[in-house]
Amino acid sequence: MAKQCERLIDYFNNQLTEREREEFELHLIECASCQEELAELEELTMDLPLGVDIVEPPEGMKARVLSNVTNGNSDMEDAQSSDKTPKVTDIKDKKDIPPLKKKKSWYKPLIAATLTLSLVGNGMALIYLNQEEPDSAEPSEPSEPEQEEVTLDTLSQKHTLQPSEGVSAQATALMIEQNNNINLVIQAEDLPPLSGEEAYQVWVLEDGKPYRAGTFVSSEDGSGAVSYVMDYGEEYNFDTIAITKEPNANSQQPQGDILLSSPL
Repeated sequence: MAKQCERLIDYFNNQLTEREREEFELHLIECASCQEELAELEELTMDLPLGVDIVEPPEGMKARVLSNVTNGNSDMEDAQSSDKTPKVTDIKDKKDIPPLKKKKSWYKPLIAATLTLSLVGNGMALIYLNQEEPDSAEPSEPSEPEQEEVTLDTLSQKHTLQPSEGVSAQATALMIEQNNNINLVIQAEDLPPLSGEEAYQVWVLEDGKPYRAGTFVSSEDGSGAVSYVMDYGEEYNFDTIAITKEPNANSQQPQGDILLSSPL
């Protein structure tokens, strides 16, 4: 019932399909509320011409209309192909129209607003349908996905670090070429435990001068690893790699003893 009541405005605007119109008309016979609202709509539209100012037709329009009438059916096609003359509807003087019965003056503005929204909505639907592409349009071919540039890592050096005296740890150093840079990968085992802020620091040396090459901490079983890109801004000829145990991870120079080392 409520669904049929919602179709009142579209029924009044003649926007329903034939089947929907027939269903609503059957509903209208039994629904007093829709009958009353439909009567209000009809009364509202009858009242609309009273707010329109009388418009005088353009000069010469009367002569053109009479000329088209006298031409007969033989000139009908020419008249249709020419510029269409706007229709002019005479509006009777207000004094000739009997006063309308005032009913529910609060209801008319609401009906007018609803009627306007219904017409606007139907117009937007037509515009949307006209803009849709036909089903027969050929689907565009999917573009091929761009292939990502593949870079290959190359192992350039591998070194086994030797433990210092009294140290049982083991470590391996890999130097891998990646995008024109050298990535130093350290993997160590059996490292002595750390306490507090202590950390393991990797160094590469050139003629005894150390350069930082990664910091890491070990797990409970003494294993640890670090990966460090050796991008120092200049070319160096490093000759030694070493791992030290530092009091913290911020050491800029070796402070602890060397645990493992290897020549390069």
